[in-house]
Amino acid sequence: MRIKGSICLVIYYGSLLFCQPDSRFRPFDWVLYKGSGSINSISEGFNYAYIGTENGGVKRLNTFSLVFDEPITSAQGLKSNTATAVHFDTETGFLWVASTNHLQYSFSREGSWFPLTFESLGISRFDRIRKIGSSIGYIWLELKSSFVKIDHSNGNLIGVFSKPDEISIKWSSGPYDREKKMADIFLNYSFNNGWISTGTDLIDNLGRRSRITTGFIGKHGNIYVGNEYGTLFQTTKVMQTFDPIVPDIENFDISAIGQMNDILYLGSTDYINSKGLTQFNTWNNEIESFIFEETINMTPTPIFSINADENELWIGGDEILLFHDKKKNFWRTLGQERGLPSGEVLDILVDETHAWVASSRGLSRISRATKREDPAGFEYLFSEIPVYELENYGNDIWIGAWSGVYVYSKSSPQLKNSIEFGQKLFPELMLRITSMKKYDDAIYIACNVGIVKYNVNSSEWELIINAVQYQNKNIHSLEIKNNNVFLGTLDGLVKINKKTGSMKEYYFPFIGKVNEMVLLDNILWLGTSNGLIKFKWKTGI
Repeated sequence: MRIKGSICLVIYYGSLLFCQPDSRFRPFDWVLYKGSGSINSISEGFNYAYIGTENGGVKRLNTFSLVFDEPITSAQGLKSNTATAVHFDTETGFLWVASTNHLQYSFSREGSWFPLTFESLGISRFDRIRKIGSSIGYIWLELKSSFVKIDHSNGNLIGVFSKPDEISIKWSSGPYDREKKMADIFLNYSFNNGWISTGTDLIDNLGRRSRITTGFIGKHGNIYVGNEYGTLFQTTKVMQTFDPIVPDIENFDISAIGQMNDILYLGSTDYINSKGLTQFNTWNNEIESFIFEETINMTPTPIFSINADENELWIGGDEILLFHDKKKNFWRTLGQERGLPSGEVLDILVDETHAWVASSRGLSRISRATKREDPAGFEYLFSEIPVYELENYGNDIWIGAWSGVYVYSKSSPQLKNSIEFGQKLFPELMLRITSMKKYDDAIYIACNVGIVKYNVNSSEWELIINAVQYQNKNIHSLEIKNNNVFLGTLDGLVKINKKTGSMKEYYFPFIGKVNEMVLLDNILWLGTSNGLIKFKWKTGI
């Protein structure tokens, strides 16, 4: 069955349209993690504080554990990841989220989002919902110069007012404008981790100033403050000391993923907005960031590849390598003076003695001891040739290049072209190698003819999936799970059963371009142009 785009079902619930990515999936089968940008609004529900952000949808902070749970984004059916205002209505249990041109609500507070257009609410498309509140029977919207009153159970428009005609409205937070209660808190409360407040701005331990964007006092004494760069500060009336919390990864796109046990290391080509490298714990969603601006010897660069183990990080940038000694917490930047090939570092493979570096313009071998080039002797064969992928199998280094597949045997040592060994069960030449994956006793290769499998035990080459089946799309990443082959493409994810040939396409708009994939158990992690995506893959879906 082919899955294409978003599935929308018309529900006669007033004049509303019920939309979600796909009705067969539960609300959090797909999760998008993305940099927050400015924190615009804060509301408090039964179990969560809901944080409306400029770029990352709605973040959910568990009010008991103070740990962030999975965010609400376009992956759950929001029209936009820009949440200008958010509000939890205690009368109905509905969660309301405003974005550009839409207001949405959900009775489950997770999926099943009902959208209302600005036009249906009498709001100009140039206006912005700044704040949302609720009374016993109504929802109130504060705009730039007016207020909109709607029914809290179906979203029907009641009227537009210059000021509310009700007094008992419970408002969630909107843009901070020196409200007296919050201003008094900034005057009397302190901030941890070197942060200080001026009343309108926050200054971090490096002297960088950021604007306070919103503040909220919860019903049980919890207090929240957000700034323009996406940091949330939380305290209570008892503690009176704000702790800074980053709600999500700081990356807006993910071009590279390095994996070590339950930890993912995330890098972006947009290194200006994404700021550096993110360490993401998949078990508990804990985040640690290495910010270029804050980290000594960490040169700012777009990130194209990451290799991680327990002791070291190797980061591939634009004509440079970033190296991190975890035990000593020490960073180094390695450039072409150490023998790196020019161009973008597309892949890194680390063995016992060397780091093999593949780039858009060649290949090099770097000594782990000296951090300098230690040539294997055949690198000149790849001069000015894009080398996309490196894979290690036993004592062999597999090299996937634009010109074909090559294997370097460290025990010989010698370099062989794939046409020189094994029995080939198809006539076409393998060129334009874009991805490789070791799985069981085989190497899987994405190339011009499709997905090719090399069985190490039988020494046979087999074309298991013809490129025609997936419309000859360029494959950026490859993962294998039993009989299922996952292909990351320019416009989404494809899953093909290598036994039956059945194919499913996941082209939801929130996915974007899939740059990298990591499969942990039955969770598929996607590094995409829109951020980090968790797909709770299940057999049969």
